[in-house]
Amino acid sequence: MKKITHLLIALLLINLISLAQQVKENNQELSKNAQRGMLDNSVIDKNGNLVFTYKMKTDKKSEVVNYEDYVFDSDLNFKGIEPDKKQKEQRENQTITSLSAYVGGGNSFNVLSMKLSLQREEWERNWDYGQQKYRWGKRLSKEVVKPKNADGKYKGYAAYPNDEDGSVFIIASSDTDDKETRTQYLGLYVNTSLELKETPFPVKGNYTLVYCGRLASKHIFAILAPNKGEINTSAYVYLEFSEKGALIYNTPFIAPASAIAIMDDQEKDGSLFLIAGSVKKAVAYNTAFESYAPIYNPGYTTSTNAQMDKYEKKIYNQEFENLHLLKFEKGNLIFAGTTPIDQFKSKVKTPPSQKKSTPYVGKKLVVQGFMAAPNGDFLVSGQLEDKKIINGGNTIQHYYYDIVCLHFDPKGNLKAQYAVEKINDDKKSEMFQSGQHFFVGEDAKTIYWEILEVKGAKGYDSFIDAYNGSPTFIANYFPRIAKIDLQNTSLSDFNILGNKGKFLLYKYQSYLYNEHTKTRYYVGHDEDYKKIWVGKAVLQ
Repeated sequence: MKKITHLLIALLLINLISLAQQVKENNQELSKNAQRGMLDNSVIDKNGNLVFTYKMKTDKKSEVVNYEDYVFDSDLNFKGIEPDKKQKEQRENQTITSLSAYVGGGNSFNVLSMKLSLQREEWERNWDYGQQKYRWGKRLSKEVVKPKNADGKYKGYAAYPNDEDGSVFIIASSDTDDKETRTQYLGLYVNTSLELKETPFPVKGNYTLVYCGRLASKHIFAILAPNKGEINTSAYVYLEFSEKGALIYNTPFIAPASAIAIMDDQEKDGSLFLIAGSVKKAVAYNTAFESYAPIYNPGYTTSTNAQMDKYEKKIYNQEFENLHLLKFEKGNLIFAGTTPIDQFKSKVKTPPSQKKSTPYVGKKLVVQGFMAAPNGDFLVSGQLEDKKIINGGNTIQHYYYDIVCLHFDPKGNLKAQYAVEKINDDKKSEMFQSGQHFFVGEDAKTIYWEILEVKGAKGYDSFIDAYNGSPTFIANYFPRIAKIDLQNTSLSDFNILGNKGKFLLYKYQSYLYNEHTKTRYYVGHDEDYKKIWVGKAVLQ
């Protein structure tokens, strides 16, 4: 019996060692010059080595820029420092012209208005030869402008700037005398020459804007719901436009409920997924909520604008009856899964060592990660959210609490939800969202779930803030990672890297992934920026 017990203990230890070997860390002292410089690039070279390039503080009089490459092998053994230098470049200064759209906010009389305004700005963007980078110079001009061929008075709902040419696409509306179509929604494309192209939404009837967003193709999509009084209040419409206002898709579809509040959208392999909740009563969308309107209002500081504030007040207080996952391809609804909220508690799974959990139970969820798994399942991860009015009622502060991952089957119905406690639950850390990513394991039956845990601190968000002595709260991150078994719908304990915040990820160039070896690499620093920290997790 003793031999069997010893054998079991030995096997357990071997298993634990094997698991521990999947995660490894190392750190190395930086040179004095690198400590004063900045991390400029992170790559995996052709030999599989990790190369982290620090750009030294540049002497304005020098004609070269000095670098140091910190090289680690794939097992994180430090191989040394390789100095490098490059000749300084000279580039032309630039003048950047752009259009921005906003509503209301010009004075106390129109702060609640949805009246659309356009603003054109010209800025200097000057090449700093000494520092070898562009810097924004002075603003050359700023003016409220009117398109040359604008006939109507528009209300603004959302705006999507095109960085390549400074133009903007706007979702707007105008009132009509048509009793059947009281509000005419429009797509407005305006270029920097102030030429306007107007594309009316080809929808007959009385509708409300439910949601809109931008796709990887740079197309803009919008979803409209019929208002109270229409024959079928579940007969929604999907519209998609090019960034220059050409109508691509105009597709009616039947929503899984008459009033669905879309919380987020995700794109995967050309498909669009929407995560939404629906209310208990079978009421029209405009009865349950207000129109979605995320366009900026410079004078309305408690949310994006007055119209959006009405929407947010309703959606944050809603207790949904159902949660839905919708999939679209080329404008067509492929499926709309529905899971009653009262089923969520019975499907909660936690890491084995976690004693308690705060699962999703039917209010607004902030989505941060999405995965279409090889077996056809879907994973949607995010955080429970709340908001508070602070600063004498002038500002909305969002707070992000415990973390959940919703596991759906190929038709969008819930299989399980994984509830995970945050490590840091102080107010400084709750002000920021956790980054989340998924990776497919080698057997395609395991998904690795990465959470970038927040460690909030008081500091400077930028060089300008530091120069002006304007501290604020900033987010630092360290990673932790666990395994989701797709077949058994189970979640492992998390491996935590960075010594729970002793080492923190760099803001940029912070991680790499080797698809061939299924290895995730991280690069960070200690609190004093005197050491480079590297970590790895083998996701097999």
